[in-house]
Amino acid sequence: MNAIFDNYRLLDTLSHEDEADFRVFLQDPDNLEDGLMAVAGLTLNLLENHWSEHKLMTILTSCDGIAPEMFERIVVGVILVMMRYDREIRHNQALLEDLQEVLTFAPELSFTALSNIARTTQIKRMEQFNRQLTQELMPLMNDRHSNEFYDIIRSRQSEMEHIAKMHLDQNFLIFREFYSTPFFRNVASNWLLPWNDKALFNVKEEDRNDVAGLLDLWPLCDSDKYALCQMYDSFKGIIKSQLSVDSLKEVGLDMPKNQIVTNGYVQQLYRFFRLSSHTQIRPFDLAFHLRDLMVYRLIVVGERAKESINQLLA
Repeated sequence: MNAIFDNYRLLDTLSHEDEADFRVFLQDPDNLEDGLMAVAGLTLNLLENHWSEHKLMTILTSCDGIAPEMFERIVVGVILVMMRYDREIRHNQALLEDLQEVLTFAPELSFTALSNIARTTQIKRMEQFNRQLTQELMPLMNDRHSNEFYDIIRSRQSEMEHIAKMHLDQNFLIFREFYSTPFFRNVASNWLLPWNDKALFNVKEEDRNDVAGLLDLWPLCDSDKYALCQMYDSFKGIIKSQLSVDSLKEVGLDMPKNQIVTNGYVQQLYRFFRLSSHTQIRPFDLAFHLRDLMVYRLIVVGERAKESINQLLA
C-alpha cells in the first residue's frame, strides 16, 4: 500500500500504464485498501504539484462500479482539488460538466463532504477558545470548588454549547500530540491509511480489550485510531480517568452517522496538512473563501443549504 500511495503521489506524468493500473486498483474488490491509497496518492499529487486536467479526469472517469468508500474519498478529494484550482476550472465548461456529473451522482454525500470541509474553519477558533479557557482555569485547578472556578465555566457555557452543536472536531485537540511517533513521522502514507484491526497488535495484550472497546464507541477518524494504538500505553491513565463509556456513547449518538463516516477522511486529510512534516501546503485554508469558489455553486443549492454552510463559515 505504501508503494502504491508513493507512486501516485510522486509521479510527474501519468502514463497510459499508470492510468490503467489506477483503474485496476479501484475496481479490485479483493484489495480495497490498495484502491483507497491510490486515490489518496493521486489526490495529493494534484494538490501538492501543478495543475493537471489529465490527472483529474483520470479520477473522474474511474468512478463506475467502485466501492462506496472509494467514491467517498474521490468526492472529498475532488472538492479540495476544485478549491485549489478554482481559476483553472471555473471557465472550463466541459470539465465543469464532468465535475458536476460526479458531484451530483450522490448530492447528499457531496454536501456532507463540503460541510465537513467548511467545518474545519472553526478549528482555529476552537483552539483559541481552549487556550483561553485553560489560561483562566489553570490558577484555580487546586481549588475547583471555588465560586470563581464555576463562574468562569458558566461564562463560557454558550461557547461550549456552540462547539458541541456544530459537531466540531474536538478530537483534533486531544490527538494532535499523538502524531509525533515514528509511525507518522517516518511514513507519509500512514496518515491516510484506512483502518485495519491488525493495528491492535501494537497495543499491549492486557490493554487490547480496553482499546477495542474505545474504538467501538468513540467516533474517531482512522488516523486517530492508529494514533491511539501507538500512544495508548503512555496516556492510558489520563484516558481512563477522563473518558467514560457513557460519555463516549453520548458523543457517538449525538453525531449523525453520515457525518462520522464522511468526516473521517476529511479529518485524516486535515491532520496530514496541519500536523505532518511531509507536506508544505495548506489547502484547507481555502475553505475560508469557500463562498467565492465554483465548487460552492455546484454543491450548495437552495437557501437551506446556503444557510447551513454559511453557519459553519461564520
